[in-house]
Amino acid sequence: MRILDFYKEYPDELSCKLKFKEIRNQEGITCKKCGGLAHYWKKDKWSYECKKCKFRASLRLGTVMQSSKLSFQYWFIAMHLITSTKKNFSTKEMQR
Repeated sequence: MRILDFYKEYPDELSCKLKFKEIRNQEGITCKKCGGLAHYWKKDKWSYECKKCKFRASLRLGTVMQSSKLSFQYWFIAMHLITSTKKNFSTKEMQR
């Protein structure tokens, strides 16, 4: 996918969040507190809540994005650039 096509498919933060939520739903979520596998989505909080212990987990919890302040769109762009190039992609290039 070219970068222009990427921007057409994910033009804003919301579209990136929805895609990431879709991926997380397919993979499944394990509660960090009790290990429970049953969760439901709290739309008003944009987080999952464990059915057992009521622990809330954000979309980022348990991923490389966990403690990042960057937007989902920046992360998606970075993932796209890393996976779409044939050669190595340095962190300095990414930073620029």
